[in-house]
Amino acid sequence: MDLSLALYLPTLCLYIWAGIGLSKAFFSHKENTSKLPILLLVAASIGHLALIVNSNTTNSAEHLSITQVAALLAWLVTVTMLITNTYIKNLVFLPVVSLFSALFISLQEFVPQASTISINMSAGMISHIVLSLFAFGVLSISFLYALQLAYINYQLKHKQISLMNSALPPLMSVEHILIKLMIFGTILLAIALFSGFVFIPNMFADGYAHKTILSSTAFLLYIVALALQHVAGLKARTLVTFNLFGVALLTLAYFGSRFVKEILL
Repeated sequence: MDLSLALYLPTLCLYIWAGIGLSKAFFSHKENTSKLPILLLVAASIGHLALIVNSNTTNSAEHLSITQVAALLAWLVTVTMLITNTYIKNLVFLPVVSLFSALFISLQEFVPQASTISINMSAGMISHIVLSLFAFGVLSISFLYALQLAYINYQLKHKQISLMNSALPPLMSVEHILIKLMIFGTILLAIALFSGFVFIPNMFADGYAHKTILSSTAFLLYIVALALQHVAGLKARTLVTFNLFGVALLTLAYFGSRFVKEILL
């Protein structure tokens, strides 16, 4: 077993264990919950950092793969949310962070390192890629918040007693966070698209066309959703639908190149 796999397996287990523990704490009606899930998440973030360092030392220092960058961003989000949790308890977000970090270290470990960011790339190109990844991350989290919003709405309609005694946040609070995430993610996506048109010679050339079309479609979808939400308000199920299609389009744009080229085109 090589060092990378030896670091990956326990880190993955720690993230999943922490995610399950934090999810249980989220739905628990007890005020005082165990600190073990937080400690597991701290341990997982240390293993995550070790994975990033090992990946950068074993691969060319001049090239960073997209999955390496995504894993680094996931680690930064995890550490940020852990620090924030010291001051503001956020059981809503931490389970999501745990599972997303588990996903990104898995992508780094198993997805072929074909697409890379080179230090020889222009600052504009690197900014475009990083902004695109940030937009994808924020909008993916907004999708999970949309699912949570739909779940709370369903529980309230069916008057589930367990919900009333749980640590679930108020419906309006979740909806407020969701809309803020959608706005922030859409702004990031707009800047990423703009930077692409500025710094990439031809955004509709081979290798870029499907990314441009799919991400632009996703951007328009989020604009429509936010406009409708502002004008008339949207039901939880409709918000889930908009977020689902938006994230699906961005996933195909950023990570589904082979699927798009070989199956859809």
